[in-house]
Amino acid sequence: MKWLNAPYPLLQKAKYKWLFALLSGLFVFLFLIFFQPFGAGQSIAYKYIFLAGFGVAVFLGVATTYFILPILFREFFRPEKWTIAKEIILQSCCILIISTFNSLHNYNWWRDIDLYQTFLNFLIITISIGIFPIIGLIFFKERTLSKRNIERAHLLSNQLPTEAVVDTSSIKIQEESVKELPIVMPLSEFVYAQSEGNYITIYYLDDNTLMHKLIRLSLKQLEIQLENLSQIKRCHRSYLINTQHITSIDGNARSLTIQLDKITTSIPVSRSFSKADFY
Repeated sequence: MKWLNAPYPLLQKAKYKWLFALLSGLFVFLFLIFFQPFGAGQSIAYKYIFLAGFGVAVFLGVATTYFILPILFREFFRPEKWTIAKEIILQSCCILIISTFNSLHNYNWWRDIDLYQTFLNFLIITISIGIFPIIGLIFFKERTLSKRNIERAHLLSNQLPTEAVVDTSSIKIQEESVKELPIVMPLSEFVYAQSEGNYITIYYLDDNTLMHKLIRLSLKQLEIQLENLSQIKRCHRSYLINTQHITSIDGNARSLTIQLDKITTSIPVSRSFSKADFY
């Protein structure tokens, strides 16, 4: 059960989704031609067009899974909460959708067959072909990514300063509206900033207590305002952190995360964040 709840990366980039769908369909088409399982070797008219239809069905099934389902169930498909269990559910839905497309293709070709029985047959066939490779791939990918990110987190952690350095620098944050007075504080009191659409939330220390303030300003604009301060780093598209407050860096199959002092939540780290960012 613990393994099922482990973090797992969700495929998000459209070009990789299309590529995965295309390669899946092509693989099935070639598999049917060369190995001819489940009666695919029978001599029928327009045989290769018929077999190509299953490749198209698989392509459509994968594309539907990765493009349509995330739109219908946005809350379920939150990348930061994606786990192995959710990935297995996703792949199970993919098998179900592919079976539907395959049975519709087969029924459209042979109209004298029972559609319901055809769907059950293709569901069994799709599960028998896909279930073990899917579970194996998920297990292998989770182990590989976890190992890689843990090693990377360990490498980055070794770059953290061992002793606190007194810094007398200060920062000034000006909101979009010039009518508002700028926010001025010592650099050491700034912890991090999080993007909230057209706004950002500033997290800072006041008498060693974590406080926060919502202001109208983009994270990119804030990054430009603080670009002369080497301690302020963009670790993620939604986060700007003060590296002075990093206490640890951890890794799992999904990503790296940074732990800052005074806060309980972990800050996600993009792949572009490297050990050079600590110098």
